[in-house]
Formats: sequence, structure tokens, C-alpha cells
Amino acid sequence: MSRKAAVLGLGERGAAWADAFRDAGWRVSGFDPDPAALGPPRGSRGWRREETISTTVAHADWVVCCLPDRLELMQKVIQRAQAEAPEAAVVAVTSRQHDVDAVQGCAIRPAQVVLVTGAPDRGVDLNVTGRNQAGLKLDALAVLSEVCSSVLPPPDGAADEAQARDSKSA
Repeated sequence: MSRKAAVLGLGERGAAWADAFRDAGWRVSGFDPDPAALGPPRGSRGWRREETISTTVAHADWVVCCLPDRLELMQKVIQRAQAEAPEAAVVAVTSRQHDVDAVQGCAIRPAQVVLVTGAPDRGVDLNVTGRNQAGLKLDALAVLSEVCSSVLPPPDGAADEAQARDSKSA
């Protein structure tokens, strides 16, 4: 693992995630099309603001999408990030309105997409489905525990229940 995090969307949420990863010793790159978006200060150690999604997610182990809660926008960015990031990269989507099924449904590699609610400095919840393998869930919990003040794991069996629901609807 290269310990590189990419943050897409550098508003308040994105800046908090970039700070949390950087403070945990990760290299951080960030992208936002709005030049006025916050993000950590330019020139901050362990931080780099990029000009494109492609250069931001290159070589990243984790991609955190901190976008406006518009599903169509999230879907396009998740697809673009997965097309350009390493295959094993975890894409963590922060959303207040959409569930994990909605954000995984559009992905190139849905098994690599998780939903995270909350904020790194106040604690987060990890949301997964049966599409996520147990190893990814454990790895995601380990990374989030390193980066965030507290992490609430998914309820036991949540992924199993989701997988059963998915197989029934297939």
C-alpha cells in the first residue's frame, strides 16, 4: 500500500478528510473544479492540489468523494475515478441523502465502493453491502480507525443481509 489518499471535492467535508489523512501520515492529493474551494493550504506538507481527477487518483489507495449530494454527479465522478485509479483502490463516498446501494449501482467495480457518513473529527459510520468482500470491509475499518476519531462498523450481518436481498431480486 502506497498510503496515498485522493480527495475529490475540496469544500468543508473534503478539506476535513484531506486534513485527517494527512495528519495520519498519508500523502494526499485533492481536486475540485472550483479554485475557491477550501482544501488544505497550498504548500502544506503531505498535500498536493491537482488539476484533474486523473492525476488526483493516480496511485491512490483510497479515493474519498466529497461531492454535492446529486446522484448523477456522484455516479459520473465514481466512474471516472475508478477508470483512472488503481483497481484495488477503495472509493469512499460521503453522502447525506443516498444509500450505499445507490452509489455502488453506478460503479465500474461496485465491490470497491463504500459509503461513509459523518466527519473524520466527529466519528464516521461505514456502510457496505453484500457486494463488498469481508477483506475490504476489514481493511476499510482499519484505515478509517487510523484516520478518524471514531468509527462505527456496519452492524454484524449487514453485508450478508444485503447480499441475500440482492440475490433474491436477481
